[in-house]
Amino acid sequence: MPHRILLADDHEGMRRRVRSALETAGFEVCGEAVNGLEAVTQTKDLIPDLIVLNLSMPVMNGLEAIPEIAKSVPSTKILIFTVDEGEELRRETLRRGAHSFVSKSSSLTDLVDEVEKLLR
Repeated sequence: MPHRILLADDHEGMRRRVRSALETAGFEVCGEAVNGLEAVTQTKDLIPDLIVLNLSMPVMNGLEAIPEIAKSVPSTKILIFTVDEGEELRRETLRRGAHSFVSKSSSLTDLVDEVEKLLR
């Protein structure tokens, strides 16, 4: 049974590209969220193995969503996938409960590799 992944990004085109890359690699994308609040709600409802979470989203940003997800569904791994870079931001996401951080300037292959590493 493939690992189940939730995508949370407010850009439809990015969700489509990430979904395609993950499904090609054999993962199941079980849902999509367009803001942090939807990400929290869908994580509680779907209990995915991993969430690919953007930081810059409306309603509730990813940074605010991380501790809510980590607290409500601690079994779900949180992988931050964002254009926002910087070591300080990376450390803050990990401090709040994220498990990994990949920059959107990286390739989708790098993202898939990190997903595989987290779900081993």
